[in-house]
Parts: sequence; structure tokens; C-alpha cells
Amino acid sequence: MADIPKFMLKPLRDGYSFSLSRNVASTETIVGLPRERKDSVGKVHRANVTYKCVRSQWQYFLAFTRAYEGLPFLAYLLLDYVDHKWYECRIVGDSMPVQPLGDQIFTVQLSLVAKPIKYDIDNDILISTLYQMTEGQIELYFQKLAKLVNEDLPDALGGL
Repeated sequence: MADIPKFMLKPLRDGYSFSLSRNVASTETIVGLPRERKDSVGKVHRANVTYKCVRSQWQYFLAFTRAYEGLPFLAYLLLDYVDHKWYECRIVGDSMPVQPLGDQIFTVQLSLVAKPIKYDIDNDILISTLYQMTEGQIELYFQKLAKLVNEDLPDALGGL
């Protein structure tokens, strides 16, 4: 993946939407749960992202999209993981809607397909630790987590 160019702009959270792919085909049944089976491997996610660019970023955006038109590139996105990660992407669609704000700021919307990341559950430390805990330890863990999120963090912000 080192030879794939990296698109160095990070999209805005506003105007950011995506749909995650599933590698299964579902068949509805008359009663009960639908039947599911693996149907393929390597389906891509679809994302609609908005970039807000000042003039220098806009020049970079135009140069990058022209230089690598129709080719894969790496983009820093938030899709199937809790943190931003690099995804192999391609721009899809016939147009990229642009909204200039004066002559200094430009917003552009892209429709992307992004190759999903293989998730290695065996090497995920948090999940493997949770699986090894007893039921009482898991309950205590989530009680402490709830206290941290609901009580400690709001107090730490001092009413901001």
C-alpha cells in the first residue's frame, strides 16, 4: 500500500455520511429470522464526505484529483473503526458539487467507495480482556465506565 498516494485532507463531520457493507446475503423467511450466508468477500463501504478548503488546500485538492483521476488513493476516514484510519478509496459519480464562499473558501462533496479493514478480533486487547473476565468483573467494569462517562467527565468540563 506504500505506492498508493495519500489524500492529506480530513473531511468535515458536517455533511459526512456513510453506509457500511456486509459480506452476507439475507433471505427472508415466512416465519422466524432471515437466513444469512456469506455472499462475497471485500465489499466496499460507501461514503459521502465534505471537505472545506482554503485556497491552498483547494489548489491541492484540484491537483490531486486531476493527477490521480480514476485511480485508488488512501483517505483518512472514520468508517468501521472508532478512530480515523486510512482506507483505500476511489471517487465515484460523475460530479463533485462545489460551493465557493467568496474566493477564499470552498466546500466540495465527494462520493467515495472505501475498502474495509480486516478486523483481527484475536489481537484486540480490550475484547480479549473482556472475554476473560468473570461476569462480576464485567459488571464492575461497565459500572466504572458509566460513572466515568456520566459523572466524572461532565464534572471535569466544569459546566462548559
